Amino acid sequence: MPNTSRRLIASTIRNEYRLLALMLMLLHSAVWWDFGSYLSRSLLLAHLGLFLIWQPVWRRDQRLEWRGSLNLILPTLGFIYWLNWSLVSFWVLLLIGIVGGRVTVVRAERNAYMIALIFLVSELLIGCLPAMFSIYSLATEVQVLFGYGLFILPLGLLFFPTLEHSHERTRAVDFLYGLTVSLLAAILGLGSLLSTYSTGAPYATALLQAIVAISLFLLAISWLWAPQGGFSGLGQLWERYLLNIGTPFEQWAGRVARLADRQQNPRDFLQSAMQQFIELPWVAGVSWNAASSKGSVGIATKNTLRITDGAVQGVVYAHRPLGTALLLHGKLLLNLLGHFFTAKERERELAQQAHLQAIYETGARVTHDIKNLLQSLSTLTLALQRNTGERRTEALQLLENQLPYLTQRLQLALDKLQAPVIEPTDEMPLKEWWENLKTHNLGRNVHFKETLDANPSIPLDCFDSVVENLLENARFKRQSEPEISIFAEITADENHLELGIRDTGSGIPVETAENLFKGALPSTSGLGIGLYQAARQAEQAGFKLGLRSRTAGDVCFVLERVA
Repeated sequence: MPNTSRRLIASTIRNEYRLLALMLMLLHSAVWWDFGSYLSRSLLLAHLGLFLIWQPVWRRDQRLEWRGSLNLILPTLGFIYWLNWSLVSFWVLLLIGIVGGRVTVVRAERNAYMIALIFLVSELLIGCLPAMFSIYSLATEVQVLFGYGLFILPLGLLFFPTLEHSHERTRAVDFLYGLTVSLLAAILGLGSLLSTYSTGAPYATALLQAIVAISLFLLAISWLWAPQGGFSGLGQLWERYLLNIGTPFEQWAGRVARLADRQQNPRDFLQSAMQQFIELPWVAGVSWNAASSKGSVGIATKNTLRITDGAVQGVVYAHRPLGTALLLHGKLLLNLLGHFFTAKERERELAQQAHLQAIYETGARVTHDIKNLLQSLSTLTLALQRNTGERRTEALQLLENQLPYLTQRLQLALDKLQAPVIEPTDEMPLKEWWENLKTHNLGRNVHFKETLDANPSIPLDCFDSVVENLLENARFKRQSEPEISIFAEITADENHLELGIRDTGSGIPVETAENLFKGALPSTSGLGIGLYQAARQAEQAGFKLGLRSRTAGDVCFVLERVA
């Protein structure tokens, strides 16, 4: 664009109020003095020229082709040639809509367009409509007063500050606001005329009555929009309409949500949801392409809406050409289906990860249990090999006591491997389990102490696995520290259950103690992944495994019920 044109456009933006003032004064002069004469037509032609410079509908830097120029020139010449009060009234109503629907930002701009709107409404009601319907009940003094007095309003626009270049912005007109203001002005004028013809009242009186009636109507509408006393008001109905845009959006969204609850497979959900999609009144068909699903339903038409962003890319076929509102609406609906589909995909991935995690944890725990059993078998085998005579008889007796227990433990480990996700839920009375524990550890130099004032049921697998792991860790420590003692102590009453495994060996370092139940630890002393798995198993059963004491001579692990 040449620099001269840019400077001219910038000048028109800065002097927008002055252009508006001159445009309104030319319109008023053409209407009030010798209407229909050559002078009046010339003033209207100049008014229309200033309107083309001022107008906020088309961009001012837009270059018009010869067809566009003809579309402007021919209607303008026709308007000037066939000039009458009906055309002028229609033109003034159109100006009321443009000025009333103008989007304003700052207060000065809002005040300027309010002045222009008052001028145009007064021009319509006092100048155009009475002349159009040949109503001459207005006194001559009133007509002369308004004829000269209306010049004051556009003259006031000349004193508004010049718009700076930084104030340049998008020149927009809100169609809904403009249409509302135009219709209110038309209703006010027609109501005044109807009251004049039906009651014979003077036009000024009828105009005042129409203003009061419309004011009361607007007051009632404003109260209904946001009333008190629990009534939701028209505002909520309007918001619901904006969401629906002529479609049962809430019902459709509810059906899709229920469908998401029923359909677990993402592909089946998307297929069923697309069937729901084409039930919307404006949708003829839809085709889609997603990560694990593609297809189409309905019929294809030439009115298409392509959506390429989001988890689901698709093409929506409509029965009729789509406007801006339906374009946005269709994009919203398809993106909503994409979010549901993505949630289904993630839900399936999480379920698979949870399944694999359960398999991994069960396998790791079973591996650790088998390692403990293997250690017990190695100890028994070594005792048989080293002892002879009477001590061999004692060793055989110990083996006889331990073999059924070891067989039971191996069978339980096999059951876990066959069904890794299903945790055993067998329970046993505490006193019976405690007696079995003492029997299984006869001759293994473990000191037992109990205070049992209650006999609650306990999860058998949890207690067997956790306690066996703690005892094996203590026995492993005894191999390097033969003089240590191992104690198993239990306390139970109606409100509390606590089982402790304590040894008198070396202490546990602070760094190891802080991370003991948080994950696998690199260690050769039996305090590796086993305690982490035991803590997880206890937590799943409603218990807590902790380290009560870590000092040398008093290392104590406690398993207790969580309140």
